Amino acid sequence: MKQWFAGAIAAGAIGLAAHGAQAQAQTQPPAPAPEQRDSRLFVAGGGAELIVGSLAQAIIATRLCGVGDADSLRRVVAAIDRRYRFCVARDPAWSGLLGDFAEQERQSLAEGATRSLGTFALRAFERTRGAEAEAEAEAQGQAAYCAALPWKMLVDPAARTPEALAASKQANPTLDLAQGFAWFDWIVGLGRDTAWTEAPCDKEFWPTFAGPAKR
Repeated sequence: MKQWFAGAIAAGAIGLAAHGAQAQAQTQPPAPAPEQRDSRLFVAGGGAELIVGSLAQAIIATRLCGVGDADSLRRVVAAIDRRYRFCVARDPAWSGLLGDFAEQERQSLAEGATRSLGTFALRAFERTRGAEAEAEAEAQGQAAYCAALPWKMLVDPAARTPEALAASKQANPTLDLAQGFAWFDWIVGLGRDTAWTEAPCDKEFWPTFAGPAKR
């Protein structure tokens, strides 16, 4: 799990931050060419995998470890659903993000439901990663599983006391806690301030992840 954590945070920091900076450097670009659309889908799809994968891990931790607030995490999923519907209504090319979820989206639309990309992706992650987490917790013991990562601090900023930070650093000296906190704070913020769901979709699907605050 630690390898997943480090990989997801690093990929999110590099991919979403770098691509966002590149897009911000462009002013009033022409309509995207087909190859540019493919690039947008590649970046947005990779972001979805990292973001929803992180959400799934955190939601699993709320259940197995009794930390955090699952409702605040699921609000992010609802925001992703709204963002997808908003963007695809303006540019059908964004429908390429659905992949294997296309049939589920057709059913949801036929029912007049709001569930969409975020919900479908989360369910897929929960089916696979949830079963893996249950097996890991059973093999390691629940206490050991929950201590492998500082989930309480990751999903609850109020838990980041000096004592908790020192204990976590001692237990996990190689983890980049600052980057991890910034990553999860950014993700949870997607469900708290949802103005981004109706931001222009011509260049970007996700808002830029800025990383930890500079000191």
